[in-house]
Amino acid sequence: MLGCIYNQKYKLKATPEHHKFISRINREIPIRMNINQLVEQFEAQSIAGGDFNHRNHLRVAWHYINHYPVSSARERIHQGLIKLTKVLGAEEKYHRTMTDFFIDYLLQVKWYLNTDSWEQVEGRCGYLLKDAKSLIGIYYSESLLESEQARKEYVEPDVLTLDRATLKLKPEDYPVFDLQLHDSPIIVSMPHHGQFIPHDVIKQMTPAAYDSADTDWYLTDLYEFLDELNITRINANYSRYTIDLNRDKSGEVLYAGADNTELCPTSNFDREPLYTEKNLPDDDEIRRRITHYWQPYHEQLKSLIASAKERFGYCLLFEAHTIQSHVPRFFEGRLPDFNFGTNNGATVSQEMTSLLEEFYTGQFSKVINGRFKGGYITRHYADPENQIYCLQLELSQITYLDEQLRLFDKAKAQQVQIYIKEFFQNLAVLLHKK
Repeated sequence: MLGCIYNQKYKLKATPEHHKFISRINREIPIRMNINQLVEQFEAQSIAGGDFNHRNHLRVAWHYINHYPVSSARERIHQGLIKLTKVLGAEEKYHRTMTDFFIDYLLQVKWYLNTDSWEQVEGRCGYLLKDAKSLIGIYYSESLLESEQARKEYVEPDVLTLDRATLKLKPEDYPVFDLQLHDSPIIVSMPHHGQFIPHDVIKQMTPAAYDSADTDWYLTDLYEFLDELNITRINANYSRYTIDLNRDKSGEVLYAGADNTELCPTSNFDREPLYTEKNLPDDDEIRRRITHYWQPYHEQLKSLIASAKERFGYCLLFEAHTIQSHVPRFFEGRLPDFNFGTNNGATVSQEMTSLLEEFYTGQFSKVINGRFKGGYITRHYADPENQIYCLQLELSQITYLDEQLRLFDKAKAQQVQIYIKEFFQNLAVLLHKK
């Protein structure tokens, strides 16, 4: 109908290109159906089979997991699909395992993106929307998916377990880092923000790696105010289990005489092995990861520091980290909330040391150069004599997460963000006086 209106109004001859355009528009009309209308039709089994395509299937699932507890959402989706396929005379289309897989995948995406926005899913998850068959093939063998058991009941993946570390949002590899550039003398580095593990690496790892448990979770959300303050941010996209960007590529230990994790960690913070003995990364593999993941991040850091120093005459590199409040491997009891590190004052000016000592953190506890004195990046790039300063904050995750579920707690985060933002404002004022 849209094509007829187009021709009558403008009296143009329809070319093959016009027909292709109109055909595409008509295909997209049901996709853009209001979500409430789509869910209403799904629940009433009144939606046409041609309108309930893969994208709309996902939209309904996304609606449910954002409005109901997971178990309830899952049941509503399954019951709705069973009824709908029966009405459409297509019972053979219902596949229990595939349905559960896409529900679980959307849940991982929701947790990774920390959003309830379908538009963000559309923008970030090209694989899920455009090549679902290849995507599910990362986790399941074709023979298992085609089995009668998989159709009738849920079966676990037989190739790779689905978790945040194993997500593949786009068909191509994810970039090593994201960069949000501003004209600022302050650079915030987040080397442990990443959750992803490349598929060629994770296939060599044990299940202990699959949840990327030792991530500095949701740092870009916690530091969302950086754009408002015009502060540059660089954050890693790959997990520290792939390679630890905050370790010397030579393999030199960070804290002499203490328990340390390696450049390419072989165990997690709970001392669970990340590899079997036969799959431990050898020297060639470590060099490969240095080239592909470590080197690009550090080359970008060097460039950012050099540009800021040239532009302003000084630079502050702020290392943003978080860690679980209890990690017996590294410290006894509960970690203080704010853990600042300056390598015992060697990476900052005396004025910055005074600012740290005087900085008020309200209800949150604070320590300077306690268990965490600043990692490799803080120590390596600092050059206070040439006005290049480095400072690390290791924030306890109990201040902004549901630690058990590793999920962002917005109410908690808003409380601690007040103090972190104020600290950056104080730093900016101090640096401006130089």
